[in-house]
Amino acid sequence: MNVLFLALGGSRRRAVAAEAEHLLQHGDKVTVLVDKASRWRKGPQIPEGADTVELSRLEGGYRPAAVRLLLNRLPLLLLRVCLPGPLGGLRKRVRSAYVRRIDRPVDRRLARFYRRDAAGVRRRVIARDLLRGRSVDVVIVGDPGSMVLASELSDVIVSSGTRLAYSSTQERPLAGHVEG
Repeated sequence: MNVLFLALGGSRRRAVAAEAEHLLQHGDKVTVLVDKASRWRKGPQIPEGADTVELSRLEGGYRPAAVRLLLNRLPLLLLRVCLPGPLGGLRKRVRSAYVRRIDRPVDRRLARFYRRDAAGVRRRVIARDLLRGRSVDVVIVGDPGSMVLASELSDVIVSSGTRLAYSSTQERPLAGHVEG
């Protein structure tokens, strides 16, 4: 089973790490979506074997298919065709110059238009890269900071055939709950 944890707030790191470790021990695949990976460097770590994905990197790498085709695929195909085999060194230099002088500046200018709707970009990126790309079975909301994202994405999550769940591990007992 593939499991995606939403842990954007980072307030329940210990609980998310414990649940991820438990799932990994049972042979499941775990992906943890975080806001900043730097929050996870101190304290409890994401267990070895779990994938960590930063939301800002996903959103920053978003390009519509037409832009990817025109700015990346076609020029790189032309380079491979025009500079084959032993001209690989020249091809690498031309490619890096193309990316530096044409691809990045044009993408920066176009990004104003296709990244204007931040919520729409977030929905597309998570649906494409996380839910369908990793064929996630369950999305677990790990902390209160992720509740907003989960509510924004609830229709995307349900329409992809994925279940939405909430973290069950408690860092401390519930108020008024007496064990014994």
